Amino acid sequence: MSDLMSKNKALMLRIYEEMWNKGMPASAVEIFNQPEGVERFVSQFLLSFPDLQHTVEEMIADGDRVAVRFSAQGTHTGMWMYFAPTGKPIQYTGVTWARIAENMIVEHHTWWDKASLIEQIGG
Repeated sequence: MSDLMSKNKALMLRIYEEMWNKGMPASAVEIFNQPEGVERFVSQFLLSFPDLQHTVEEMIADGDRVAVRFSAQGTHTGMWMYFAPTGKPIQYTGVTWARIAENMIVEHHTWWDKASLIEQIGG
């Protein structure tokens, strides 16, 4: 694996290890070239699921692109969307695809099982 792909994978890991698992959404400014929406989403989501932990299940890098398959689990202890806190444990899976340039994520898309999460908390 090239140095570039190793660096790109390490950058992607920061999303899960720092932003989510350590509860440091402000790290987005060091990871994304447009961090505002990402930082806001992570901050708000962690208010509802403050113990949320992500596990990287698989990561594939090819040139400037990285794909990650992840799982997450936590507890619903804060208001999320229109769901009052339930105290229920939750888990979901997802995939993130990103393009990296100059050590920053310049494009990214995440697909996750939101319907399953809603079902778990009583939707």
